[in-house]
Amino acid sequence: MRRYLSILVLGVATALSASLLPQALTVVMELGGFALPLLAGARGQLSLVTLLVLCWSLQASLTESYAWAFVGGIALDLLSVLPLGATSAALLIMVYAINRLSQQLLRARVVLLLAMAAVATLFMTAYTYAALVLLGYTYDLWAVGRFVLLPTLVYNLVAVLPLFAIVRVVQRRLEGGLQIAPQGLSQTPGARRQM
Repeated sequence: MRRYLSILVLGVATALSASLLPQALTVVMELGGFALPLLAGARGQLSLVTLLVLCWSLQASLTESYAWAFVGGIALDLLSVLPLGATSAALLIMVYAINRLSQQLLRARVVLLLAMAAVATLFMTAYTYAALVLLGYTYDLWAVGRFVLLPTLVYNLVAVLPLFAIVRVVQRRLEGGLQIAPQGLSQTPGARRQM
């Protein structure tokens, strides 16, 4: 069930990333642009799919994390100029690294989560622009860093903590299964014997 959930969640996240999130970020930056002049004229986006894969893979098995990375990458590639599977390869590498790192550390602390989000953002941005350069596109690295990478990094660092909290609630709910009735209303095996 958890693997199939990835198709729905990452599909919706990809659609939001391509449609509503850029407009919402533009409105927020226009309203609060005076507070963060560094982000004025930014072209960065919230990497919702990358953050979902990152948050999910911190507490999931490697196989399940691979499924999330593969589905998320395919969904992103369907809406980009990159070849199908290019983003999946990057997300699979990221998930493998996260899995190895999380096995070494017992708990995902806030600082570790923020560091992973920063590294994942840098890795995915560098990977994407390297793939685009191989396809023949040219970019000014200073402009990419200033107008794309820096705003994307800020957006991702702000969003990763609430997103991780939501993902953990969903994962715990799926681990415990769906309970039809509260424990107080269900009959215990001893109560059945007394009847």
